Amino acid sequence: MTYADYALLVGLVFVPILAAAVDIIPASRATRGVVFPIPDDHRSNDDFTVLVPIYGNIKYLENVDFLRPYSRRIVLVTTTSESRDFDRALDEIAKENSFTVYRAHVKRNPTKKGGRNTSGTIRDRIIREATECAVSTEFVVCIDADTVTDRPIGEIVGALEANGLDLASVRLVPSNTDRLLGKLQSHEYRMVMRLRKILPWVCSGAFHLGRHDAHREIMKRHSLFFQGNDVELGLIGDEMGYKVGHLTFDVPTAVPDRPVAWLRQRVAWSGGEFRLFIANPQLALRHPFYFFYGGIVVILMCPFRWMTLMQPGYDLITVLFIYWTILVAVNWRHRDWTLFVYPIYGMFNSLVMVPIGLVSYLWMAIPEGNWGWIRLSVHRTRHRRSEPEPATSTLMSEVVAP
Repeated sequence: MTYADYALLVGLVFVPILAAAVDIIPASRATRGVVFPIPDDHRSNDDFTVLVPIYGNIKYLENVDFLRPYSRRIVLVTTTSESRDFDRALDEIAKENSFTVYRAHVKRNPTKKGGRNTSGTIRDRIIREATECAVSTEFVVCIDADTVTDRPIGEIVGALEANGLDLASVRLVPSNTDRLLGKLQSHEYRMVMRLRKILPWVCSGAFHLGRHDAHREIMKRHSLFFQGNDVELGLIGDEMGYKVGHLTFDVPTAVPDRPVAWLRQRVAWSGGEFRLFIANPQLALRHPFYFFYGGIVVILMCPFRWMTLMQPGYDLITVLFIYWTILVAVNWRHRDWTLFVYPIYGMFNSLVMVPIGLVSYLWMAIPEGNWGWIRLSVHRTRHRRSEPEPATSTLMSEVVAP
């Protein structure tokens, strides 16, 4: 056999089987994964502050009704570079609901005002400063402006404390599943969330929580690169020796269910995946399974998947049928008609969105001069928890309380 024949064999058999394995392995290992359930009678802990990043356009603050019962525990985190209309609207919402507004001195590009930022360092810069200057409680919760929880936040904070965790990931569940893209993402999120039973440090920016002192120290080492910032948070926490776990807590979150919005998000995500798996190869030494799949199978083997499509035949049809059968079997409990067409959705992501990753990464990294390098020590150290220090900072900031 020639090298071309071997490459074709890999593309036809090995790559599709590995693609199917990512859906099978988490399910098969879930019973051995370390998870921390939240009992129905679990005690609540109310010593927490909720940070809600909001900037650009006030319309993105969609969860005011959900946040209202927590009133003075809520800190709306923004910048000092917003428009007068935005500031006026934000202050009015804060006054009506007894929220606090924290304005970090972070400059924003005027051309991006009013739009969502899928790159840059703004979100993590304002969260880092707010964690340092606007939090005096033992625990901190970061939640997106379009995310809610089915159960009181105090219960998940109580579970974090009871299990001795310093940082925790949760299960995200798409809340808007009326449209086709929403339904497809409900299957996608469910399969991805299984990984957190064996990779608990894969946090989500939409909702994560931790001890204030741990979160503050982690953010000091954070690269502030937006795409992949949530996974980086967990990676650094794990590297620093903090106890990072997965709480079996469902958190509904809005997902883009229209083609243009979905495409914009996935282009940005592809850049974040390239940043994590290719621009940070040193991470493979710490987490070989996760980075073998993401870096080698998903990204570097993408050309082989294209070669497979360029050589159609019975072998290709057989492999695709096997993959489709396994996918449906693994997710049979949650079946609906969209599950049967999900492989087409996955194929589009794998063949079209993955190759865009390099361009997307460079588009985000070059303007900021930030390459998203995650700093790891030569040897992993075990962090010893100490009493939290008073939050002090030399940064200029403004806190407005009603």
